[in-house]
Amino acid sequence: MHFHILQPSPFLRNYIRHYCFMEAGAAEGNIMERVIPTENVQLMFHYGNPFEVHKPDLTVIRQPRSIISGLSNNYADVTTMGEAGVVFVSFYPAGACHFFPFPLSEIENMDVDLSDIFNAEIREVEEKLFQTSSMEEKKVVIESFLIGRFKPVFSYDSLLIHKGVEIIKQSRGQISAHLLSERLAVTPKSLERKFADRIGKTPKQFIKLIRFQETLKDFSMNKHINLTEYAYRNGYFDQSHFIRDFKSFSGYTPKEFFAKYPEFNIQADCV
Repeated sequence: MHFHILQPSPFLRNYIRHYCFMEAGAAEGNIMERVIPTENVQLMFHYGNPFEVHKPDLTVIRQPRSIISGLSNNYADVTTMGEAGVVFVSFYPAGACHFFPFPLSEIENMDVDLSDIFNAEIREVEEKLFQTSSMEEKKVVIESFLIGRFKPVFSYDSLLIHKGVEIIKQSRGQISAHLLSERLAVTPKSLERKFADRIGKTPKQFIKLIRFQETLKDFSMNKHINLTEYAYRNGYFDQSHFIRDFKSFSGYTPKEFFAKYPEFNIQADCV
């Protein structure tokens, strides 16, 4: 399995973190990986065989060729099915809302076939991705589609969401939704609505997700401290609360996760 990162063009750099290409040959066999929640909406364009997804409720689905994934609370086990080729479009938290004409809360915890939203337009994108050979050419196809969908967000909302995400990240997810609304000088109800529309989660939900991500980052950088210390450093009230939240996002207790992935490095995660 091989990964390659491409950076977006200048116009899209404020909205998209990167494009990650993943390819695997049929000779490698079917490879299963656990996918855990991220802080950003993602697109996936398969130009090889689509993946099979095993969900926590034991349902198994075959992915469509083009997908938009909303912010999720849940993990899934994803398996390649023979020869694979896929590009992930990883947005910044406040980036995706500039390209999709609906509240992002509508796709929360969902993977939606892009052809159900854009019909023939997305079929044309899929055909061009098959016809092009290089990653750079595929990036051009995807960027042409995205630029054609771009619509500016009301400037006040854009600034509010950017500042809100910045505060949450600076606090490492250790801030309440009420305090966040006070810092931003906006009512909790208004902030909840704007976050749900533009990010895909309420402030409280997004804070919880960022705290989980920060815990993983802490583990990446500090592998030799005990679980109680991880809980304390990442703002959990007690170890049982830490274990419960961690397992809900990853499917593993912290002890199980750290034993299974001792070399885990969140910085190496291309999506």
